[in-house]
Amino acid sequence: MRLVEAKEGLFVFHLAKRERVLLTQVMKMFPVSNGPIGPLSKSGDEAKLAEHELALAEALTEQRTEHKRLMDAFLGEQGRFAEEKNGFRLRLTTVQVDWLLRVLNEVRVGLWVQLGRPEELAPLVMSGQLDSVVAMEICAFFQSRLLAATEKGESN
Repeated sequence: MRLVEAKEGLFVFHLAKRERVLLTQVMKMFPVSNGPIGPLSKSGDEAKLAEHELALAEALTEQRTEHKRLMDAFLGEQGRFAEEKNGFRLRLTTVQVDWLLRVLNEVRVGLWVQLGRPEELAPLVMSGQLDSVVAMEICAFFQSRLLAATEKGESN
């Protein structure tokens, strides 16, 4: 994934054919988890915390539903990935870049939580959890490219 152009809130990327497949596959994994990543706090009024955690879970469910709807529309949009020589051209607005970063992060962190929040990933590969680890790394790759593009776009 290579930034081709960044101007006035629009980012244009070139994706190799395999990059498009990888991006769409990790996006289709969304949502990985249903609830919050962890408790709001380890101390405090338990009744209040339970109330706040319930409100957070409801808000996250609404947000994930909206992100899923947007993702389905994004992936299904005619011409979203315009085919060109040696790959595809992807145009994203600043808002779409931000949204895509959130979706990728949600997939990456969701997989990490499913794997037991490991400090090291290498032992997981050796124990047969390769698919989840690879998906996390694919998310990280696209996140780094999108973040680098936004930094470059801000300096223009």
